[in-house]
Amino acid sequence: MSDPAAAGVPAVRPAGVRVASAGVGVFLLLAGLAGCGGSSRAATARPPGWSAVPGQVAAEPTATPGPAHAPPVEVSIPSIGVRSRLDALAMDAQGVLSPPPEPARAGWFSGGVRPGDPGPAVIAGHVDSRTGSAVFTKLATLRPGAAVIVTDTTGRTVTFTVDLVRTYPKAGFPTSDVYGATPDAELRLITCGGDFDHSRGHYNDNVVAYASVTD
Repeated sequence: MSDPAAAGVPAVRPAGVRVASAGVGVFLLLAGLAGCGGSSRAATARPPGWSAVPGQVAAEPTATPGPAHAPPVEVSIPSIGVRSRLDALAMDAQGVLSPPPEPARAGWFSGGVRPGDPGPAVIAGHVDSRTGSAVFTKLATLRPGAAVIVTDTTGRTVTFTVDLVRTYPKAGFPTSDVYGATPDAELRLITCGGDFDHSRGHYNDNVVAYASVTD
């Protein structure tokens, strides 16, 4: 197993962001990716977690039935050669989202929206590893119109279409845009990007691909 600190790891620290998506009331304690090492360049033993960012999105949770979709188990992005099983990612006792244990596998935030249900589902992955590329190495090269297919435990698939891809400095992560409530099913694919900061042992930016459901 690779060292997560060296693998473009997505780790999440709460930013006090309260989000209620249409049909689903949930607290999303998420912000930008901060603890992302890269290949052999990582300088820290563990990622410091996601940086807190200014601002919050407030909405009252609503009483609704359970989620309509089963938990996802696979993501496929044909245009960049991604096909990965999905690990279920959860917060640890320190409020940090545990990263996917392997650089070649992505993970979904199992405490948030399930892909296909109303609201922004979140899938995160490594950008690189100590030995080379990782599952989301090419995420920044995605183009609008690219398909993202998510398969759940029942074999049901949901197809999303990429709307745009943006790179943000961690200090300016747009929490409300990424995690704010949406009336339709949407998807956020997140990894690290930009220059690698050797002094801090992680990347300076986050890459976020925004996608909306198409079936």
